[in-house]
Amino acid sequence: MAAWIAGSATYNHDSRLRQVQMAERHRVTARLLSDAKDGGDRTDGKLSSHASVHWSDARGARSAVAPVGAWQRKGGTATVWLDTHGNVATPPPTSDSAALAGVGMGFAAAAGAALIVGGVWNGVRGRLDRRRFEQWDREWELVEPRWTGRRAR
Repeated sequence: MAAWIAGSATYNHDSRLRQVQMAERHRVTARLLSDAKDGGDRTDGKLSSHASVHWSDARGARSAVAPVGAWQRKGGTATVWLDTHGNVATPPPTSDSAALAGVGMGFAAAAGAALIVGGVWNGVRGRLDRRRFEQWDREWELVEPRWTGRRAR
């Protein structure tokens, strides 16, 4: 149950975030003014690359550094995402990323719930074992002298 709740909540959150970002961002086709350079950071599990690009849209002609594919070279074209102010933005998440995040969170919640239940089970079992052993010790103190013929201490 915990896995389903956590996975569903994560999926719904990421889906809404994607819808908001899709509404706030638009893409333009830009011409690369330089070869793509490795940015050295990771976004969405991929190595990001950046290049100087130039594009024209309703706001006029503009240039900026934008995330592009690592293989792209000067003179080629790339899709660049812009926010509502016309500034370069990261691409919105894909629809698959929401599903993947939901499944991942579901598995994490299931593993966490299993660890908690297992820990509680081991704690309860250990306490019951201690009580049984203490009870055995008390009973053995009563029975042992009669059974072995030794005197109680």
